[in-house]
This record gives sequence, C-alpha cells and structure tokens, in this order.
Amino acid sequence: MIEHIIPDAVPPMPLEKYLRRAWPLVPGRVFRELLKKKDARVNGVKSDGKAAVRGGDALCLYADARWFAPTPDVLWTDDRLIVAVKPQGLPVDADRDGVGADTLLTRLQRRWPEARLCHRLDAATGGIVLAAAEEAVYEQALEAFRAHGIRKEYHALALNRFEKRQGTLRAWLIKDARRAEVRVLHRDMPNAKPIETRFRAGDAVADGLFHVWLEPVTGRTHQLRAHMADYGHPLLGDDKYGDRAANRRHPGAPLCLWHERCHIPDDSPLAGYRGRTFEAPAPEWLNNHNC
Repeated sequence: MIEHIIPDAVPPMPLEKYLRRAWPLVPGRVFRELLKKKDARVNGVKSDGKAAVRGGDALCLYADARWFAPTPDVLWTDDRLIVAVKPQGLPVDADRDGVGADTLLTRLQRRWPEARLCHRLDAATGGIVLAAAEEAVYEQALEAFRAHGIRKEYHALALNRFEKRQGTLRAWLIKDARRAEVRVLHRDMPNAKPIETRFRAGDAVADGLFHVWLEPVTGRTHQLRAHMADYGHPLLGDDKYGDRAANRRHPGAPLCLWHERCHIPDDSPLAGYRGRTFEAPAPEWLNNHNC
C-alpha cells in the first residue's frame, strides 16, 4: 500500500490526472487497473479516479510499491557529490503546483535526505544531473555553474544536413512564462538574455537526420532546443520548437537530447573534483540508431 498526502498548494483536479502528474513514469496500465478495481482511496473513500482531489487529501493506493518508489540511477558518488542519471520524462523536482511524488530529487532524498540539486534538466531531457549531500560541495557546485566551471556536453539527433561541421551560435533568448516557452532573438531587446551554444555535427543516422553534440556555454531554459530549431536543425522528437511533421515520420521517438558528458575543469570552483569527467550510458534511442 502506498500512502501519500497531496501537497497543500495543489489545486483541485481529477484523481487520475493527479496520479499521472505525481508519478509520471508509472505505466498507464497500472493506473487504469488501479482505478478500475477502485483500489485507490481518497480520505478513506474508494475512488474511480473521476472525482476531484486537492491539497491536503490523503491517498491510499493498493498497488505494487515498486512502481512508486524506484531507486535512483547513480553513476558515481562519494556521498558528498552525487552524479545521477535522470530518465527522460522524470522531472527533477516538483512542479509549480507542488505536484511531484516521484522526481529525481525525491528518489535521491530517500538515500541522502540532505541532497540538493546543483542544476536542472527539463523533464523531457535525460542524462547526467549533479546533486550534493553536503553544504560545502553544494555551494562550490553552484559557484562552478555560475562561473562556467563545469562543461556539459549533450548528444542529440537533429534534422537537416549541416553546412558547417562545428561552430558557435550566439543570440538572445526571451521567455514567455504564460506559454511556458522561449523565443530566440537576433538582437538584444528588453528582458532578453544572451545565449551561446557550441555544436559539433556528426554522421548521418538516416536521410536528413544527424548526430550532433552540443555544449551550452550559457544555461538558459530550453536553450539547446530553441537555439537548434532557430538555426535550422530542430531536434528529433521536439514538438514544442521542432518539426512536428518530421517527428511523425519517426513514431515513438522521444525528445532526442541527452546530457551525455560532464567535465569539471582543473580550475573549477568545485575544487575537490577537478579534472573528473563523468559519462552517462547511451539511452535506448541512441543505441537504436547505431550510435
């Protein structure tokens, strides 16, 4: 049995919708079976998932616990710095309404109660995330990210042949909070922030689809996705900034963006880990494309 109190800030919504937001990687069939059998109780009352729940409600779910409390995938740790591999589709933390029973942070905090995230990835993006379980390491890591003292390299699949095999892209980014998206600009404007992305194009995966490695010199929201789309090379599986028609030609493809490699330079503020490089195993979609 899984017992769970819905966070106070959560607005009213159907139970089924809450379950899918709170545990996004639980297969849909698990929730369908749970609700069909009315094996979910809200404040002690059986529910079929249609009735609304809200902040403060107590849930009891009679289901296999392994779906609801998975262990984190840890690439390396000394119990001070944690190098985790985030699955695609899993948020790093709770959303703006406080929904997030299963996030990378909740998984880490079951083993390291003091764990804190040193940076973030979009839910749709997978790969390496650094966290710290010690205050001094956490502060050093934050300073390292602010001072560009950590180099991150992403592996992606992008559309359209590259005229240049490598280069640096520069522009400005403005955020539209209402639409939860960003827009690339080619001149400075009020509220816009500069962005810089290095790219290195690789071989073709298929006709019109190419490997590319990306290094965000700046680290803005959705920077890599929006910047590559603006450059004419949208990432496969990106329905927000990319080419939806092309995505439909590759059914089942997730957002093909993976934080593959993280390097801590010799002059990084993260002093105890200088010179280290961490590399995440390739995700299934890269293996399927014979990377």
